[in-house]
Amino acid sequence: MNLHLARIMCTIVLVLTSYQSVHAGANNFTAKQIRSGDNLISILRQQGFSAREREKVLGSDLGLRRLFLTLDTRYLVRRDKNEVELKVFDSQTSEAFRILKKNGAIQAGSYNPKFKTTYLRIDGKVHGSILGSILPKINSNWVATRFMDAYAFDIRSPKNLRRGAPFWFTVEKKYEDGLFVKYGEILQTSLEINGEEVHKKFVRSKGGGVFFNDQDLQDKRAFYSPVNYIKIASTFQPNRLHPITRRRVPHLGVDFELPIGDSVLAARKGVVVRYGNNHAAGNYIVLRHSNSIETSYNHLYKIDRRIREGLVVNTGDKIAEVGCTGYCTRAHLHFAIKIKGRMVDPLKYIKSYPQNMHQMLASQVAKN
Repeated sequence: MNLHLARIMCTIVLVLTSYQSVHAGANNFTAKQIRSGDNLISILRQQGFSAREREKVLGSDLGLRRLFLTLDTRYLVRRDKNEVELKVFDSQTSEAFRILKKNGAIQAGSYNPKFKTTYLRIDGKVHGSILGSILPKINSNWVATRFMDAYAFDIRSPKNLRRGAPFWFTVEKKYEDGLFVKYGEILQTSLEINGEEVHKKFVRSKGGGVFFNDQDLQDKRAFYSPVNYIKIASTFQPNRLHPITRRRVPHLGVDFELPIGDSVLAARKGVVVRYGNNHAAGNYIVLRHSNSIETSYNHLYKIDRRIREGLVVNTGDKIAEVGCTGYCTRAHLHFAIKIKGRMVDPLKYIKSYPQNMHQMLASQVAKN
């Protein structure tokens, strides 16, 4: 081998070695399971961050203080000499954060993960509750409750589901650095209701998305959804055990679980009759509609500056932002409807999509 060729071969080896080293370092993560009781503070403590370092991490990005974690989500850890790097993923949104401790210095903030997405189909039959029928198939409360969200407006009574009713759905699985980190959205579903297969697909929109089929557009319910993304945390329950007081207190509305700052929309044209703040509801707005029907919006983070008593708002207008004020354990909108002085189940009166999606959904139906 002549000297010139030897130099070329040596250069190739060095380049390949360098590439392999960088590639290995970038992917030298391990996935850690979120455990019961874990939050970002406990995870940082487990990974050797001091109290001062933990506080610095939390002060680096407001999103880190609002991070929502569930047991079916993983976080990634990489250790290299004097470095510890974590990648953590919000279970409820697409937000992701990178935390790096290097030689005692802390860097933390959001980043755009390069998720690889695969798709998993689950088939089964209903035996008992829907939740109890799905969890043995896929150990994820997120996935099971998302499936239930798809049919929240269709199942009026447990009698609508016969024993052995078939179901199936397709769900996203998200990977980062070659490691599974969380489940994404359920994209398609099927469930037998009253002996008929009811199919739903997830239709995305700016700032949200809904489960939908062509029949939903024919729904004659008078109100639209007050949120762009329907994730139900608690339904209308006249005899509910309150999560804070631990006493039997009626839950006379529906809770939509959403991140702080998501839009709250007027479910129908109406007039602002009350707004303000109290100990239980936190920041709230009450609208009066035709026939003296009232809708209430509680636990708000921000009330729109133009809101005042007597203001007329149109269907779909943004009136506030989702928050966690008053009696609240997690950010959500408590939405209630009062008809002739009586609180009623909102899911029987609202459509499964917001007003701003109506035209888009109608166009999809027309194309089909």
